[in-house]
Amino acid sequence: MDTPPASATDNRELKRILDYLKISYWLVDMDFVLLDVNETFLEFTGAARDRLIGRDMRTLISADERRKAQEIISALASGRQESVQFELYVYGREMQKIPVLFHLSVNTDDQGRPVTTNALLTDISGQKKIRDDLEKEKMMLQSILFGIRDCVTIFDGQGRFMFGTPASAGLPSDRKTPRLPLGAEGPAKLELTVNGQQRQFVGEIRPIYDHQGRLFAYAETLTDITDNLRLAERERELFHYRRQMRRHRLETEMIGSGKKMQTVFETILRCAEVDSSVLIMGETGVGKEVAARAIHAQSHRREKPFVSVNCGALPEALLESEMFGHVKGAFTGAISDRAGLFREAHQGTLFLDEIGELDKAMQVKLLRALQEREVRPVGADRAYPVDVRIICATNRNLPAMAQRGEFRLDLFYRVAVIPLVIPPLRERPQDIFRLADHFIRKHRQGDNQPLKTLNLTAQQMLRRYHWPGNIRELENAIEHALAMSRGAEITPECLPLQVLYPETAGAAPALAPRDDKRERERRRIAEALNRHDGNQTAAARDLGISRVTLWRKKTMYDL
Repeated sequence: MDTPPASATDNRELKRILDYLKISYWLVDMDFVLLDVNETFLEFTGAARDRLIGRDMRTLISADERRKAQEIISALASGRQESVQFELYVYGREMQKIPVLFHLSVNTDDQGRPVTTNALLTDISGQKKIRDDLEKEKMMLQSILFGIRDCVTIFDGQGRFMFGTPASAGLPSDRKTPRLPLGAEGPAKLELTVNGQQRQFVGEIRPIYDHQGRLFAYAETLTDITDNLRLAERERELFHYRRQMRRHRLETEMIGSGKKMQTVFETILRCAEVDSSVLIMGETGVGKEVAARAIHAQSHRREKPFVSVNCGALPEALLESEMFGHVKGAFTGAISDRAGLFREAHQGTLFLDEIGELDKAMQVKLLRALQEREVRPVGADRAYPVDVRIICATNRNLPAMAQRGEFRLDLFYRVAVIPLVIPPLRERPQDIFRLADHFIRKHRQGDNQPLKTLNLTAQQMLRRYHWPGNIRELENAIEHALAMSRGAEITPECLPLQVLYPETAGAAPALAPRDDKRERERRRIAEALNRHDGNQTAAARDLGISRVTLWRKKTMYDL
């Protein structure tokens, strides 16, 4: 005769303990029909005891998990297992699915046959939420790290490997230990072999602290910079190639050789790479505007306007209107609005030639326009923003004028961010024949006419002449010679009189004895500097004066 199932009263002490621990309890037969429950489970479901006793408890489990529960019950009923622990979702008070940890153990009769099952149910929704949140954070962290191209590896506080990004797997040797010493400060460069190739890395290892400030991990980041270094090297090579091309074009536009002109070319190229204001200094006729146009043509503004104005050629009354514009009716003769040169040169370059000729009032207005980057037309009630690159030129000694109070010092500093000095032609005699040949080609009469050449005597005269008018005078002399020549050669008779007879030419007034002495001294100093390629120590020794005296005379003669 079979032994009857254990009654609910036999589990009274067990239920009391489990109620104290807030653990739900079932007593079920081997068909999973409920025989008894404790108060904790009644609170969990919100159901009355008499509605639960005798009920198949599998109806309290979600449908998709009943098969799993049936397999476990079958294993217990067959005696293959005496107890088992697993997770299932159970319907709670408001029929919501609650994760529960089940622990089932079998009660047997005297013959060892399973008769009832004790089921302990622990609500693990709080723990599961924490676990799910942690898992989500871990997955999010891994997805972030795995999306990074850098090699990121996490080590524990003792430097033992925890996990790393896929990029870390491609690194050589054992990635179970960090490449950098724990606690190393700042980035470090490393050279590693990856897939048989030498690669350059920048590495850094940082400590990770918990919310209580305790160190518990390290994050090592290795960034492969090999491709960046190669790209930077290619960019440098491309930059130098482009600069050589620009240098070639510049030397085609501006003929010159020798150390001084090479310095001029290099300065022009550097000026073109920045947007700073440039002050071009040099005597009349040396080609200051040609240099200004070369800077513009080599810069990023080359597709925008190049606007030129000679500050000494316009009357003072009209200069402000010409540069800043005016509105209709601002003064007599203002019959329409005028934008002005600043606004015409917007996003381009404004070339102010002979800036030393500006009066003090105009200097103030120009300084304000450069500082505020806006202009107000004459008679207007509003200002207009302008974006212009300023290049100025002068044949005067602006620093000396500033010292005498003739030129504002603050304006000088504003326009002379980069000074560029163009040497006079007499200091670059090696360029005379190249320039002469250029002008012969420029002014030849028709493409079908043969090119004329300078005979040896004419060349000697050109070389001997002082060229006070510099390149502009040389061009005029060549154009005059081409007009006067009849044969294939340019002979001395074809040259202008001031070149033929430089000492007696009446085009310029004779110098006073004192001025003549100063001019001879100036020539001697200029020739000495030219002979020694600008080396002041050697030039001073050649002249028999001290280096300080040479520097003072250079300043005095504006060399």
